[in-house]
Amino acid sequence: MNDLGKNLRDKLDSLIGQVLPSGLTLEGWRFNLHVVNLLEVGIKNNRLGGPYTAPSLKTDTEGEVYLLWSDNKYSLGQIDRRVLEEFETNLDLWEKTAYLDPYGGGLVKPYNPPSIPLAQQEAVKITNGEFDIPFNLLEQGKKVLADYDCQKINSGVRISYDRGLTANSEGLWVMDEETPVEVFFEGDDLFSDYFVEKRLPTNKEFDCLLKYMGGTIEKLRRKTSFSTQGELFIIFPPKVFEAFLEHYLLSNLTGQLIAERQSFFDLEDFKKKKKLFRKDFTVRIDGTRPYRFNSYRCTEEGVSTGEIDLINAGRLSTPILNLKYAQKLDMKPTPIPVGGGRGLLVIVPDLMDLNTVIKKLDRGLIVHSVLGLHTQDFSSGKFSLKADQCLLIEKGKIKGKVEAVIAGDFLTGLNASDSIFAKFLQEENPAFCMRAQAF
Repeated sequence: MNDLGKNLRDKLDSLIGQVLPSGLTLEGWRFNLHVVNLLEVGIKNNRLGGPYTAPSLKTDTEGEVYLLWSDNKYSLGQIDRRVLEEFETNLDLWEKTAYLDPYGGGLVKPYNPPSIPLAQQEAVKITNGEFDIPFNLLEQGKKVLADYDCQKINSGVRISYDRGLTANSEGLWVMDEETPVEVFFEGDDLFSDYFVEKRLPTNKEFDCLLKYMGGTIEKLRRKTSFSTQGELFIIFPPKVFEAFLEHYLLSNLTGQLIAERQSFFDLEDFKKKKKLFRKDFTVRIDGTRPYRFNSYRCTEEGVSTGEIDLINAGRLSTPILNLKYAQKLDMKPTPIPVGGGRGLLVIVPDLMDLNTVIKKLDRGLIVHSVLGLHTQDFSSGKFSLKADQCLLIEKGKIKGKVEAVIAGDFLTGLNASDSIFAKFLQEENPAFCMRAQAF
């Protein structure tokens, strides 16, 4: 990694100031490189290591290069371990694909970003050949779900050891190491759940995940009727809530869409710190916590990690800004959330336990799955979706599985005084309960 990075740096530096045959003059560059050891193992239809989940251990080098030419032209290209061997061919492609952009991203000056523990040695050892733990996770998960009478089990474990480098022609040189871990289980095509961090799950975390899955699958097997239509409370468990946050909130907070007037919010809303949500609702990016899935040292552009509120006590604070749109909106670049909605940290004080919320509901739905969320107009906040895996609540008790169509306004729900944020098992983000139509 070090040698490849240094040689690529030297090669690009040697071109700065030169007029190339295309007439372009290179004025600067940045690149990121990742050398990744990746282990993947899984179970498909109860079978370990079949043709669809054959164990795989591979090492890859990947990344991207961004070139700053004269006259506000730029090029973006994918690179791999052969980038130096095929440099002239790549350079020709980069020149041919140069594009004009008056707000092209700049370059970060050299600095030393926070040193955050993101590579767990136990996970590194697995990618170096000590395979017992991932296979034990699969076997343990299969055994526990079988105890809940699951007849069809799918699962997978992905463990990576990622050595990264972010560099630019200003002298930035940031190296890091990470071990992303993903553990996924699905039972009887009814319900799935997963663990994702930059470390292995603890025994307690894994046991809690499996027991919650097994209990939810048992409830979803009990089909019941859903005859009464109209308004009721719907509950989004944290991972469904995070999917809605990604589609409706994260999209609308993106600097590009704000600059292009495609967002629910406009720039003046942020300048005025406009209050659009409940005062107990804060949304934060925090990339500084050890071994968390959404933590990192710097972005691919070289912008430092950090902790920043996008929404503070219900008021808009800042859009999510990369270098280009920070320049275009005359604001400072921000940390970038990793992992979509899971990269947003929702902070609400005095959370009620979800089981307590359920007991207080006369009628409601727990929505475990929706179809077609990506087709909804994120800038309106409104949704109308088929919810194919729901649990019906009547008089404070879970009756069984129903299918429904749910319709409402998610952004309005985040501001409603009767909406409820609730603590949910070991999840960091809360469950969210709001009024909506169901039929």
